Amino acid sequence: MLKEKKVLFPLLFLAFIVVVGSFSYNFYKIILSEGNCDTKTRLANELGGEIDLLDQNNRRVKLSNQTGDISLIYFGYSYCPDICPYDLERNAYVKDIMDKLDKKINLVFVTLDPKRDTSVRLKEFSEYIHNDLIALTGTEEEIESIKDLYKVYGKSNKKDLTDKTYLVDHSTFTYLTDRNGKVLTFFNRRATPERISEKMLCFL
Repeated sequence: MLKEKKVLFPLLFLAFIVVVGSFSYNFYKIILSEGNCDTKTRLANELGGEIDLLDQNNRRVKLSNQTGDISLIYFGYSYCPDICPYDLERNAYVKDIMDKLDKKINLVFVTLDPKRDTSVRLKEFSEYIHNDLIALTGTEEEIESIKDLYKVYGKSNKKDLTDKTYLVDHSTFTYLTDRNGKVLTFFNRRATPERISEKMLCFL
């Protein structure tokens, strides 16, 4: 009898974990999917386009060739002392939420400081943020072209050619785009990971 109880208890405990895990997953999914899906704006429909740049592995990549159907894109720079890391960590958490829901999205970072943000630099930076982060850089002309497509503001306060510790003033929106880079909606810094995830599900 004692032997049977020893076998039965682990099985019951395992069953309990499975039930609780399943309930938590489905409850979380329901909560996220109950939001308002009217997220498009006139401005968003006019923004975006294809992104074709070098990634942190020094490979030429296009946004349209990535595995996810939609992308979460943030513009900043790796030497940013506070805002960029915070916003990117939030976006990385959104990526983790989507992964748990079996939704494929692309987590993308585009530098506004291509002179310092080389592929080598972005390799180290991306590993700090998230293993699946696609960190992109290019020539100054390429970055300026993409800034224009997404109406992104970015300007360095570099004093002279010898200044290597300059900051870059920049806008802080996170853009949600389709496979071709068309902006579906965008989020400001106050948007929580849960709120962003809720909106993303409207397009998946």
